[in-house]
Formats: sequence, structure tokens, C-alpha cells
Amino acid sequence: MAGTSPRVSPVTDRLSPVARRLSLIVLVLLAAFLRLCWLDKVPPGFTHDEAGHGHDAIAILHGARPIYETVGYGREPLYDYWVAGLMALGGAGGDVLRFASVPLGLATLLLTFAWARRAFDDTTALLAVAFQAASFWSLATSRQALRSSLLPVLFAAAVYLCWRWVEPLPAGAQARPRWGLAAPFALLVGATLYTYVPARILWAVFALFLAYLVLFHRQLARRIGLPLLVGLLGGLLLAAPLFAYLRAHPGAEQRLAMLDEPLRALWAGDASVILQRTWSGLAAFFIPGRGDDFLAYNIPGRPFFDPLTGALFLAGLGLCIARWRRPACAMALLWFLIGVAPTLVTGAAASTTRSIAALPVAFLFPALAVVEGMRRAGRRLARAIVLAAVALILVSGGLAARDYFLVWGQSPDVRAAYQHTLVEMAGYLDGRAAGGTVVLSTIYPQAPHDPYVFEMSLRRRDLATRWCDARRALLVPAVPQARLLAPSSAPLDPYFASLEGLQQQEQVNMRPGDLDPFFLVYAWEPPRTLAALQERAAGAPLELALPVDLGGALRFLGYELRTPEVAAGGQVELLTLWQVTDPARLRPPEQADALPELVLFTHALDAAGAVVGQEDRLDAPAWCWSPGDVVAQIHRFALPADLSPGPLALEVGAYHRATLRRLPLLVDGAVVGDVVRLPPLEVSAP
Repeated sequence: MAGTSPRVSPVTDRLSPVARRLSLIVLVLLAAFLRLCWLDKVPPGFTHDEAGHGHDAIAILHGARPIYETVGYGREPLYDYWVAGLMALGGAGGDVLRFASVPLGLATLLLTFAWARRAFDDTTALLAVAFQAASFWSLATSRQALRSSLLPVLFAAAVYLCWRWVEPLPAGAQARPRWGLAAPFALLVGATLYTYVPARILWAVFALFLAYLVLFHRQLARRIGLPLLVGLLGGLLLAAPLFAYLRAHPGAEQRLAMLDEPLRALWAGDASVILQRTWSGLAAFFIPGRGDDFLAYNIPGRPFFDPLTGALFLAGLGLCIARWRRPACAMALLWFLIGVAPTLVTGAAASTTRSIAALPVAFLFPALAVVEGMRRAGRRLARAIVLAAVALILVSGGLAARDYFLVWGQSPDVRAAYQHTLVEMAGYLDGRAAGGTVVLSTIYPQAPHDPYVFEMSLRRRDLATRWCDARRALLVPAVPQARLLAPSSAPLDPYFASLEGLQQQEQVNMRPGDLDPFFLVYAWEPPRTLAALQERAAGAPLELALPVDLGGALRFLGYELRTPEVAAGGQVELLTLWQVTDPARLRPPEQADALPELVLFTHALDAAGAVVGQEDRLDAPAWCWSPGDVVAQIHRFALPADLSPGPLALEVGAYHRATLRRLPLLVDGAVVGDVVRLPPLEVSAP
């Protein structure tokens, strides 16, 4: 058939099938070693996105059946089902989560070989796998517990099935459509759409390829067009429930709105934004210092290709463009162009994940350049080219391993991005016999952030945890004994550190160069701390008796105005004390949904009732509250510098972030308002 290539390169036609298989096995085994080596140490923990996948996979094990996940700005759920399946076999923990993408990365290598040997030849396929396996890009994404790692393997499998249609029929066979491939092809196309946002344009590769065949290979188009079209439409139909859900829940998907700035500018007639992003995306492939700068996925600025591989890539890309009438070259070009399209729209940032659909085909182009050089050279020179290519791959793989394990994996910034402090805190608690209640102070105590990372890092399940950021709030659990862990990044405010009942027990040191070099462990008697807080925060409201009931779920216990007199332009500091009575009324319907979270507010009002100073916050989120817990929240806010001297009214209360609806004040079951009014604050002359 026109446009097909022999499966064995003329240069290596003396290589036996057994030798070719052994070569592939050796490549995959070396790749597996790199992808499994130190998997428990590099990456050094979990990102919030990764931990979200683990948490949702556990929810699936417990019976959840999401069609779309709302955690992390919204995401497709198929990877969570994959992780859940692995956890059903290996246990619901962080080790399985970290392993989850390794088999996907290895399967991508095998599918790259399977397609490339059918579309081109064995030599090209082996080299493409070798270049891919040795790349930092493939190594890193195979060890990330992210849904993006599922996309290349599914799409490569779909391309492989598509190519089974394209292949010449056996001698004597009738030119009948191979309908048996339509169902698995449709399943794969549909599955990609449940995986990652870039898949929403990937299906166009097959539509454009079919259009290409209609224009330039009509006989082939007549033979495969109908089953290919039916399979493609079937795949889109399988994804219809997902898009029906998104249509019915327009607020569920936030990430697209965050990324479409260049397209909105282009629609408005300004092409400069998308041109700038396109250049940024192209530079990320070749120019040192211009690569993906998101350190959680890449050494900031490291390009996709080293200089030599990049030069071979451009040469191979040029070969494909020159041979565009060959179906294999046309498919490779379409696959790469559509695969990198998201990066060409959004720029270099996070390009290693947004371009991941192009990962299998990207390393085909340097392989094509090497094979073309071998074909044009004499036999002796061809051997030299082979040796040079092998040396380049070995050097590239060595540099990628060094950069990944020793440079990127040991970076203090990467350790912070992967929440290594939480991993160390979990390990500390796993190694102690004592169970009970533990309060953890972190910068991001809201689910799904630090709590999910801790959940994936902690092996034991006999601890009751509470969360707060002790720089501004302290959650006092309703238990006689507890422990409190606070890293150097989220230490106790001096106000809290001075309270009775808290005794520093241990300082656990980590690496001196870490952004969090240590964390403190406190032995805690919460009743003593609560008594000290109540003694300090004994101030009562103006019109109501303590405690004040808010919605039958929360009680206001008192306050301490630590700055009873403030100069204009100065800072007000107020501590409020709250007790949980019915946490079920206050928790978000979904733990990971921050929008309905409770917020405590403090307002300062002038004589006209206008708010001249305020702070609305809650640093001990309600999702983890239990009955009887007490929250001490510190509010700090500045007053306007031009404020006239005199009294300012103070009022406090609580509301839900999503609705702005305040909790009502109840007296004998009757609503009497929605704010607790405190004695006034005095403003002095500056």
C-alpha cells in the first residue's frame, strides 16, 4: 500500500526477531528500574493534587461512583478509578498511590513500540522507545500520581487500533471493514475524555486523519472510513454523560476558565497574547531556561529535549513534513500538533502535563532522523551512527536520572511542594505507640489540601485529627489529653504558646536546608488550655448573656479585645472564642468543597453604621470539628489613617462563604439577630 514502510529497517535487517524482542525487553526493564527506584523517596511526598486522587480513590472503594470530581478546581474521574482498583489489590495507602502511574508509563513505551513498528519499522520503534524511556519528561510523569499520566497510554492504544485499520490486508483477503476494532476503539476514545482536559481536542486527530485520507488516499478512506467514523462517534457518545453533568453543573469546572485568557483575547481581536504563549510553548521544547517552570513537575526552565535530541527532533519533524503524503507521517504530525496544542495556547507553564498526549509521538521524530541517517550512510558509517545514537540515549538517560533524583528530587523547594514536612509528621506519629487525638497546625488546614496529603502519608488509622493554622487560630479538642504538632512554617502564635496546658515535648529536626527544618511536638492538656482561654476571653456582649447560641450549632463563649484603644491607621487585635455544639450543621456537604465553609467575621463600624475595618476568616476549618471542640480565632485588621477619634462599634458573627448567609442568634429558640455586638473600640488621634 502506498505510504507504508517495511517493519524491518534495511540497515538492521540482519537483526533477528529474537534480538529485536530482547532489545525491547532490555529497554523496558531499564525503564522500569528508573521508574521504580527510590519510589518511596522521590518525589519526597505528595502534592495536593496527588493526594486528592488518593482520597477520592478511597472514596470509590467505599462506594462512591463519581462521574466528575469537584476537588482541585474540578477534574475527570477515570484515574481515580484506576487508583482505586490498585488499592483494592494492594491496600488503600500512599505507597499504592505513588506506584499508580508507573505501569502506565511502561505501557506507554510498549504501545509506542507497537504503533511505530507497524507504521514505520522495528528500528524506528526501538529508537523511539529508547529516546522516550531516557527522557526526564517520561521519567517524571511516570512517577507522578496525576491523572495526566493515564492519557498517553489510552490515546496511544487508540492510535494503535486505528492503525490496524490502515495496515494492508493479508494477501487474498477481501477489502471488508474490520468492524471488530470499532468497539474497543470507541471505548478508548471515550475513556480519554474521562481522563484529562486536553483529551477534549485529541479526538480531532482521528477526524483530521480521516479527512486527510479522503483527500489523498481515497481507496484507503473507503475501506476504513466507516468503521473509523463509527468508532469515533461511539467514543464521543460514551463521553456524553460527562458533558451532560458539566452542562448541568456549570460551576463544577473551574480550570478551563483559568486557562482560556489567550482565546478570549483572540476572540476580542488581540492576537498578541496567544502569539506570546505560542512562542513560550515552542521555546519550552528546546531552549534552556525556557522550559516548564512549575517545579512540582520539572526543574524550572529545563526544556523537553537536550540540544542534540532537539536537533534530531527537528530533523525528524522535517522528514515527516516532507513526506506528508505517507499516512504514517501524516498521523505522526497530526498527533504531535494536536497533542501540544494546549501548550501553544497556555505557554510553557505546566507544559509537561498539558502536552503529555504528545509524549509517545514526540520521541518518534529523533528516531526517524537517526534511521534516515543510517539509511543514507554506508554500512560502516551506519554502524557509527547507531553507536552515536546509543551513546546519546545513554548520556541523555544518565543526565535525566541525575537531574531527577539528585537535583530535582533533593531540592528544598520540591520537598516543600510535595509537603515533605507532613510526611515526616506522619512518620513520627506512625512510630509512636500512643494513639488518641492529634491537632496539626499547617499553612493549609482546609481540605483537600494538607489533610489529604497527611491522609496519604499516615499508615495508622487509630488517630483522631483536628486541623488549624496556629498562627491565627487554635482548635482545642474536647478530650482530656492530646498532642499538638506545629512545623516551623506554622508555629503557635505567642498568645497561644503562653497558655497553660501546652508543654513542648520535642523538636524533630529535618534537613537544615529545608524550608521547614523542624517541627515541634507538644504534650497537651486541653481542659487546662480552655480554662486559661476562658479566663482571658471573659468579655461579654452588650445585649446578650454568654454563651450566645448561633443557629443551634455554635456558641460564642467570649472575647478579648487586645487593643482597647487604637490610633487611626493602627491595627486592631481581637480574640474570639467559639464552641461547637452541632458540627453536622456546619460541615460542608463535601469535605473538599471550600465554598460552603464557615467564616468568622469581625466588623468595626463608625457612627453611621459603615464598616471601616474588618477581617473575615477561620483558620480552624469546620470540616474536622467534633462536638465540644472550642476554636480560638485571632482577628487582626487595620483602621483607616484618616479615621476621626471616637468610639467604633464592634460586631462578630459567622456565615457560610458560598451563600453569605449568617448563622442566626437564638434566644429560647427565637431568632434575635445575626450579629453579636461587643463593647466599642476607642480610636485615638494619630
